[in-house]
Amino acid sequence: MRHDDPLIQQVLDTWLPRFLNGSGAFFDDVRWTVERMRSWDDWGPEWLKTAAEREALAEEAWAAGHLFSAVQLFESACNYYHIGYHVYTRDPAAHHHGMHKMIAIHERILPLLEPAVEKVKIPFEHTHLLGLFSRPRTPERPPVVIMIPGLDSTKENRHRGAPAYLKRGMAVLTIDGPGQGEVSSYLPLRAEYEDAITATINYLEVRGDVDATHVGLNGASLGGYYAPRAAAFERRVTACVGNCGPYDLSASFERIPQVTREAFQQYSHAQSMQEAFEISRRLTLHGVAEEITCPLLILYGAQDPLFPWQDGERMVAEARGPKRFVNYPEGNHALNNIPYKANTLAADWLAEQLGGRTR
Repeated sequence: MRHDDPLIQQVLDTWLPRFLNGSGAFFDDVRWTVERMRSWDDWGPEWLKTAAEREALAEEAWAAGHLFSAVQLFESACNYYHIGYHVYTRDPAAHHHGMHKMIAIHERILPLLEPAVEKVKIPFEHTHLLGLFSRPRTPERPPVVIMIPGLDSTKENRHRGAPAYLKRGMAVLTIDGPGQGEVSSYLPLRAEYEDAITATINYLEVRGDVDATHVGLNGASLGGYYAPRAAAFERRVTACVGNCGPYDLSASFERIPQVTREAFQQYSHAQSMQEAFEISRRLTLHGVAEEITCPLLILYGAQDPLFPWQDGERMVAEARGPKRFVNYPEGNHALNNIPYKANTLAADWLAEQLGGRTR
């Protein structure tokens, strides 16, 4: 798929596999929406238009009493609102409209989702984090996988991967930490993501219906930095998966797409791009990776245009616990083009580490 605008083309080159394989977008919806765009300024408005059209179809199905169809269409609208706003920050009104529409639609259909999903508040410092929780059908207390979004993903789209873990006997808690999803409106992102994981495990211990002594982390993209970072400092983490995260974000800051740098400025609450770069310098595993002692699985794609695969190799080389590095020659960023390889490996590996099941 080609477009004359270089920013639109860069987004398509980087995230089209994520849109199709991770967000559940339909190829022709992407094509028709992109064809209406003249420049990057049109990205947000045109995707919000496509999302609104899908939302209108959902409302028609809802009014007719066709709840199964309505939920499916609302989920599609939710995904399209997210695609529209996630790295589109130049128009704050459009950005916030897309985010709040995504959240509102997801909350509306929450009671109808299968498997069941519970929205939870996690006490954190003077406020709270937010999460989506699902558990397998078992009378026993299952181990838990904490799913960690990246810079611009959220608990809503990351929780789409929960069924693979539920099937393997593990509960899933997907969180919006500082600077992520709806939490980004009141907490900026921070390098010290272990603070969020400590609060989340504290919450799991209080719940009492899960085994908080067997907790795994799974983070992708910038979450692939957050997860190993948290595992280095929070000793209650049993095992950790990092997918295509940077070793040192500042080293790749000029390499990542321009709109991603703009999104980083948005989610870090920086007042300028120079301030955003200074914040990025704090997101490093230098002197940190060596503190990782739990089992560690780092996945990478050799074709990742954002972060070099050597970042993952370095994380594993410095970690001191049991570790494994898998670099897929054909893999792109976050391995969205080969989820049938990367996601199944991560789910099976975490099941083995946490005491879940693989059959």
